[in-house]
Amino acid sequence: SDDIAYNNHDLHDGLRAELFSEEEIADLPLVAPAYAEVDRLYPDTDSYRRRHEALRRVFGMMVSDVIETSRGMLNTCGAASAADIRHLGRPVIRFSNQMWQDIRAIRAFLFKRMYRAPSVMEKRTEVTKIVEDLFPLFLENPDMLPRHWARQIEQAAQDRTTLARMVCDYIAGMTDRYAYSEHARLIG
Repeated sequence: SDDIAYNNHDLHDGLRAELFSEEEIADLPLVAPAYAEVDRLYPDTDSYRRRHEALRRVFGMMVSDVIETSRGMLNTCGAASAADIRHLGRPVIRFSNQMWQDIRAIRAFLFKRMYRAPSVMEKRTEVTKIVEDLFPLFLENPDMLPRHWARQIEQAAQDRTTLARMVCDYIAGMTDRYAYSEHARLIG
């Protein structure tokens, strides 16, 4: 599930970016018992290992919950085939109600402290400006795109929509560093 991957990845990233601290996430549902278990099993571990082990346990709790809940749903629904499952009219692969509440609490924390953090919003504004500057530049001057796009450019030049899609794909494939570099080189 995306919730498992995104939430765990974003907790790691937020800590690494220092948008919040271990102490702040240690109060979150799932995270608190994970840290408690790590502290009990590895009382002398360093901070990096402690964080890694705790978040690995959070990931494991989410995975175990979706497996157990889904197994229970499959047992109670009596489905014998994929077609039976499609006709149930409700999801079979899902989190338990408690896990869903815990995940929503983690999401709310991440939304407030990471996705809407002032430093993140400032960076988002910068990146939006770069995309808004590069897109029309490449659309009006497709020859400014790298040479290996030349054949595609020739084909796309006849159709503005195809060209716009190609420019979008090109910009979307840029790393942040490359986008900043190209913006500085081409626009200043």
